[in-house]
Parts: sequence; C-alpha cells; structure tokens
Amino acid sequence: MLLTSEAVTNAINACVGKHCTTPVTLYAGWSDPHRLRVLVHDEAPGLPTCRTPTPDAEDGRGIQLISYGSDAWGVCTHGPGPGKATWFELGR
Repeated sequence: MLLTSEAVTNAINACVGKHCTTPVTLYAGWSDPHRLRVLVHDEAPGLPTCRTPTPDAEDGRGIQLISYGSDAWGVCTHGPGPGKATWFELGR
C-alpha cells in the first residue's frame, strides 16, 4: 500500500504542477502467478527521478521508497497519448 500511495501521490503532484486535464489512472494485477504489478499513469510531461532529499525535507522520497521496496520498477512513455506510467512489481 505504501508504494502504491507514493506512486499515486507523485503522479497527482506532477499533474497539479503541470495543469493536467485528465485523471491519474491506477492499474494493478498479477503479471504472472507470483508477481503483482502496479502501474500509475498520468499525462504530465517529464519523468520522475530518484532524488536524495535532505534529512529534514518533507518530500522527495517517493521514487526512493519505490526503488527500495519493490522487486523491480521503472517508467515507460510508450502507449497512447502523452505522459508516462510509473510501475513496480512485488513478488508474492
């Protein structure tokens, strides 16, 4: 739940900053019987980056958490329409 929350929050924040007119979309399902894949799509331009925030920063850890907490993750820009999808996978 934490990783999904971080991915959705990142997408919403990107859209608010870029004035997107379409909603953020969340997909989740088993990519095979042993791996859960979560994908969050938004139409904001730009790609998320893994930052190293200062210890007292209140944001900037979302992609770090996804990177550390998942078995695999990435960002894809192919597909219909603008924007990108951030995805991650977890083993059972």
